[in-house]
Amino acid sequence: MSSGRARKSALALAVLAGMTLASCGRRKADINDVVPSFSANQARVPLGSAIETTFTFTTGPQFKKVAQEFHPFVHFLDSHNVVLFAESYVPPTPVTAWEPGKAYTGKHTVFVPVYPYVGDVTVVMGLAPAAGRGERVALKGEDVGLRAYKVAKLELLPQTENIFLVYKEGWHSPEASAANPSLERTWTKKDALVSFKNPKKDIVIYLEADTNFKAFAQPPVLTLAVAGKAGVKIPIENAEVFLRRIRVKADYLGTEEWSDLRFSLNQSFVPKALGLNQDDRELGIMVYHLYVGEADKLGEMSGDGVLDAEPMPDLAKLTPLKPSPAPSASAKPAAPGKGAGAKRAHKKP
Repeated sequence: MSSGRARKSALALAVLAGMTLASCGRRKADINDVVPSFSANQARVPLGSAIETTFTFTTGPQFKKVAQEFHPFVHFLDSHNVVLFAESYVPPTPVTAWEPGKAYTGKHTVFVPVYPYVGDVTVVMGLAPAAGRGERVALKGEDVGLRAYKVAKLELLPQTENIFLVYKEGWHSPEASAANPSLERTWTKKDALVSFKNPKKDIVIYLEADTNFKAFAQPPVLTLAVAGKAGVKIPIENAEVFLRRIRVKADYLGTEEWSDLRFSLNQSFVPKALGLNQDDRELGIMVYHLYVGEADKLGEMSGDGVLDAEPMPDLAKLTPLKPSPAPSASAKPAAPGKGAGAKRAHKKP
């Protein structure tokens, strides 16, 4: 399985660990001519959903080059300035190579974990040492403490504002990541089924997953089908974590109260049969996040990883799964992908 997700989680944890550094007795550094800014496709965000974000650092004419490497971080704080969750990343252009008068931007899909918290969220940004220890860069802006700069406000809404999902056949129990116990993920079998409340309007499906690429006899291909009418084929080319967003028109969802989302791989594997370990389960893909959102609430999308569901005549050839009646009122969804940082981090920014 890919180590990409583990590396990202470890990086985020390193940034959070850096927040505990004592600020007393530090040399007061000159403020560098850098202004952080943030934007998102939604200002009111349900727990458990996905948001498209843009993180930007704009250097001014007085920008001073830095000698060591730093990584941008973005923290989402509750009303008491406690970190709810965090994102960090390695910038495409190293901070040591930044120049005056330019804007350095990163676009990221952020999956909002499920917390016992709703209400206002303050978004702060900064530049932390890549090595995990040392002083952050002093930037221009409103410092809320420890050189974390206020850039935006969001509002977290209850999870019930999302389209309700019910995980049915073909899913194993959620399991924790060894690198980050707060990150849950779930293996599918070769075929798996999810039912969701039909909004009767266009939707976008977010899928973040990976698999043990070397365990397959040939490159795996995932077919993602909606209501047995339309879908996409997703070739899996390596062991890295991949993110795909699939736009589905309302016409493909049908008219019933519930619609189905089916995962079908062209093959699966059993680790024990391959001598990898003692796991005798049939495995397909490892799902970190699965989210279904109403397209009109998510805004325009473009770029890599955005696919449009199209009619697929060969869907009828897929092995039938059990009938999928509407879930009862008491049905409870499984929980693949609670999200990195799902355990509330009781730290200051």
